[in-house]
Amino acid sequence: MELENEIRYMNRPLGQAFMFLSRGKKDRTSGFAQRVYELHKKMEISIGAAWHKSLEEFRYQWPLQREEWDLLSGIGEVLGKTDRESQSSFLLLMREKFAAREKAAEEDRAKKDRLYKNLGILGGLAVVLVLI
Repeated sequence: MELENEIRYMNRPLGQAFMFLSRGKKDRTSGFAQRVYELHKKMEISIGAAWHKSLEEFRYQWPLQREEWDLLSGIGEVLGKTDRESQSSFLLLMREKFAAREKAAEEDRAKKDRLYKNLGILGGLAVVLVLI
């Protein structure tokens, strides 16, 4: 969402948008934005290539499923290759896809939560029956 705001409303070029995103908060997202910016400027590679290289570096720091990695990788395919409006629309679409994945993950967590509670109760009953 922040990247979309930087592109759409602040009218910053992608490199500068990543530089501004890396400032302020000290979290994984700002660290990722800083790494994309550094790779883009220092190695003089495209934003898309810097995005993919940064994803590989951060892969083990983020506990994401394959579908989320595919979505993140897809963002790098579009960044810097289309106009501002198209990039902003694409980021909005990706945000909606991530929201759907988040909802599915929450539903899965709720389902597994019930399963583990039931297993705990049944396991406790089994222990009581064995001890009697």
